[in-house]
Amino acid sequence: MAGGAIISGPGGRSNEYAKGRVTLYVVVACFVGACCGLVFGYDIGIAGGVVAMPEFQRTFFPHVYKLSQIPKGGAGAHDPFCKYDDPMISLFVSVLFLAGIPGAFLGSWTNNWFGRRPTMMIGGMNFLVGSILMSAASHIAMLVVGRIFLGVGIGICVQCGPLFLSELAPAHLRGLFNTQFQLFITIGILVAQVINYSTQHMIIGWRLSLGLAGVPALLLIVGCIMVPETPNSLVERGHLQQAKITLAKIRGTEEIDPELDDIIEAARFARTTSKGGWSSLFKRRYIPQLVMTIALPTFNQFDGINSIMFYAPQLFDAMGQGASQALLTHVIIGAVNVATTLVAVATVDRLGRKFWLVEASFQMMAAEIAMTAVIATQMTPEGSLPAGATIGLLIVVCFFIAGHAWGWGPMTWLVVSEVQPLHMRAAGTAFGTMVNFIMSFIIGQFFLTLMCHCKAYVFLFFAGWLLFMGIFVILFVPETKGVPIEAIEDELIKKHWFWGKVMASTYAADTANANRASITSDADVAVCDAVATSTAMAQVSLRPRSPQKGKGEGSSSGGNDI
Repeated sequence: MAGGAIISGPGGRSNEYAKGRVTLYVVVACFVGACCGLVFGYDIGIAGGVVAMPEFQRTFFPHVYKLSQIPKGGAGAHDPFCKYDDPMISLFVSVLFLAGIPGAFLGSWTNNWFGRRPTMMIGGMNFLVGSILMSAASHIAMLVVGRIFLGVGIGICVQCGPLFLSELAPAHLRGLFNTQFQLFITIGILVAQVINYSTQHMIIGWRLSLGLAGVPALLLIVGCIMVPETPNSLVERGHLQQAKITLAKIRGTEEIDPELDDIIEAARFARTTSKGGWSSLFKRRYIPQLVMTIALPTFNQFDGINSIMFYAPQLFDAMGQGASQALLTHVIIGAVNVATTLVAVATVDRLGRKFWLVEASFQMMAAEIAMTAVIATQMTPEGSLPAGATIGLLIVVCFFIAGHAWGWGPMTWLVVSEVQPLHMRAAGTAFGTMVNFIMSFIIGQFFLTLMCHCKAYVFLFFAGWLLFMGIFVILFVPETKGVPIEAIEDELIKKHWFWGKVMASTYAADTANANRASITSDADVAVCDAVATSTAMAQVSLRPRSPQKGKGEGSSSGGNDI
């Protein structure tokens, strides 16, 4: 590699990348990667609906079933907001995310050692085992164990899916391809909601709903057999020739040298500056990536989306719709979720990630304030809403869902996977997944209790978070649209108004150490230092003149290999 690439950092030739064409090869591969979102979405959508089914309640939660048979206002009836406030129901829903934490860690390890494709297959197999256990469950322990298998599989898939998509997609279309992950999550949610509504009156309806989770798992496993490994992963594990062949296939052109060189340079730079992805994650140099990797997945949950996606049937049942009508409402919400996610898919590479994150923050905040106002002013003491108020609430909820679907849903995973350097990309996305799952567990475990205590005002808690989230994005999240993935650190983070100042000295020191690490003799070090000093003096003496582009730009080595 030319020495100039190291001095300018990985990604320095991004303007030379050939756009090529979108090949069928890469479309199929990205479809399979997006199926990781399908298995995740199906399980998000299935749990709350199954809990609302009478036969499921009668089998596993008989005390909840008995409460559901008491007329509103009758003797022994509970506060409508507290009907589902049961720790075992919360555990059934939320244990998935607790199990996803070790799953994400496992996924980061298999990503580094075996690649992205085998990792997704392992996730799919865990999901398949979990679906079989849950559909055959005869007591609550089997349900929970099945959910644990699902959680491990989903932890692996959610960690790997956006990573796989980001690395396969062309730089100018990375947002389009990566948002397929969120689109498939919403499709999985909608499919689950439709199945729940169709099977709710069957004696084995809940078994069908839980067992059919094996279908998207099989689709993912079979698809992984047919798709390529990412060039980035192949280079990272030393398979350079295979990486070149794969990159040419997915780009539809042989003119892939600049992009391949940047991938190789990123891998070499990673080896000289780090012992491993997890150790790098907490180094001072990568504080900007660490902050975003913690903040964005946390915000993804504290916008309140899973309080709706997990518990919409319980929420609308509490407001007097009844279980069947509440499940239909859940289907409507799911359809809006899919439709509005398509807006993100179509516009992310034109409007950018930051635009949608900021817009969604204030849109969802307004919706949650409106939801609070409707419930607080229109709900009767017995727990019913007038027909007009119910329709109005559903409209506001759909407005809220739209904000997440084109904002905090897809953009969180996209930005987290984009900002990581190659050597810590698997660890960074795994850590972001763990953070997200910890927050998902907290929301899943405690929302029903929170709703019981706060009643109509529960959504103001999330509205306050959304205000903070919008301000954070405006100030601290760079716009990554159109920037090659291996160039984001150099072209965005180093030049960011805040992160660039905070990390300037660390970036300079690490780059110098990386250059020195690639030089094997003391004599070479002396020569390199002399050349660097001469170059710096020349730049000072020539400062009044306009910098020339062309040969020698950004390189102190004159194109010699280091």
